[in-house]
Amino acid sequence: MAAFRCMRAILALAILLALACPWICMPAGSRLRRTLPVAGWRVLLAGFGIRIRCHGSPPDPANALIVANHVSWTDIVVLGRLVDAGFVAKAEVANWPVIGPLARRYGCLFIARESRAAAHRTATEMNAYRAGSGLVLFAEGTTGDGDGVLPFHSSLFVTGARWPRIQPVTLAYARADGSPLSPQERRRVAWIGDDALLTHAMALAAAGGVTVDVWFEESFTAQNRKQAAEESRRLIADRLAQAQAATLKRAA
Repeated sequence: MAAFRCMRAILALAILLALACPWICMPAGSRLRRTLPVAGWRVLLAGFGIRIRCHGSPPDPANALIVANHVSWTDIVVLGRLVDAGFVAKAEVANWPVIGPLARRYGCLFIARESRAAAHRTATEMNAYRAGSGLVLFAEGTTGDGDGVLPFHSSLFVTGARWPRIQPVTLAYARADGSPLSPQERRRVAWIGDDALLTHAMALAAAGGVTVDVWFEESFTAQNRKQAAEESRRLIADRLAQAQAATLKRAA
């Protein structure tokens, strides 16, 4: 079964790349600009056995900065499937073969967190981001194991006329049947540190799939970057704690 699951995942990756070829050459105003990526995300989710349970309605992303906790590369696939939005990504992604050019075409912005000048430039780019499209920010600045929420970096936030509201989104992973993950299973889902992307992806595929609960929390108007970071983190941490308690109760 593990070999079959890996082959299924590899086939999904191949289909995604095949869809990427016409998509990357497509005119910016084409009606298929959103259709082909969504098809690719659907294929990838099915290939890796990732099931989404959505709670609440995805927002109109055009005027809300979407802020989510970050566990794995699969977060991008899940949110890409649900909302029409680009991502704020670490600068290294821009130089990755294949993925870098596709990320740029998708509308991702890249930030070098070690450089204050680069962070300021990214904030300017976020405020000038194309009208009608959303933007997803993983405000922890890195991934965690999904058992909690790391501090949010207020320096990554922007507020003002372009992004009048903050839309927190909580991601919580469970087994394929919805039961809680063990610490070892959480680590298998989480993409942390120096984990090789392809090795991690194949191990996740071989494990038999996961369920991810996605909560679209109530959006709010940000007073400033610090308040936006603190409030969005509080809402996400509270939801994650509630979800874990409910999952453990069902398992008992």
